[in-house]
This record gives sequence, C-alpha cells and structure tokens, in this order.
Amino acid sequence: MLAESITFLNAHGADLEKALEVIGGGLAGSAALRSKGPSMRARDFTPGFRVSLHHKDLGIFNDAARETGVVAPLAANVSYLMGALKAQGSGHLDHSALLLLVEQLSGIDARPASAQE
Repeated sequence: MLAESITFLNAHGADLEKALEVIGGGLAGSAALRSKGPSMRARDFTPGFRVSLHHKDLGIFNDAARETGVVAPLAANVSYLMGALKAQGSGHLDHSALLLLVEQLSGIDARPASAQE
C-alpha cells in the first residue's frame, strides 16, 4: 500500500515529503511508513528484509492458509507482486523496492535519468 501511495502522490505532483507527513499523522500512519517512507522517497532499497525472503515467507503463509481454508487474497496478491519483482532480478533488494514494480506497472519510469539509458 505504501508503494501505491507514493506512486499515486508522485503521479499527482504532490509534495511527497509533506503528503507522507500528513498521512503519517493520521489513521494511515504506520511503522512501515515511518521506517520505509524516507528510504523509499530517497529510492534507497538497501536490503533490510530482501524481496526474495519476503516472497518465500509469503509462500509459506499462503500454503498454510490454503491448508486451513483461510482466505488471504491480499497476501496472495503481494506474493504475486514480490514474485514478479524477484523474477525481474530484484530479489536482493529491500522489500520496499515493490515501489519499482508499482511504478513500472503504472507506466512510470521514476529511475534517475542516468539509469534510464
């Protein structure tokens, strides 16, 4: 959700720092926003919890959910997205790099100009 929020805000030309500060002060505030928001704004995906590990753990959770008949559509979708990010060669990045995939799927290339060549 944080990756989607950042992509949405950027697409609308919002002041990202101010917008995330406002969001963080309300009910949408979270530990993820506080800990990952600044590095995502800076496009720093230095691994804390790698995409590949997040994908593996979601697979374990989804298997266990299926075995018990628990419906977990959000976890299944995030697992799919993490799998796509991993398949693109980003398994070594922090799981906050999901922002890159959301931007890509939105038709936004937000990489620095030097990285687009």
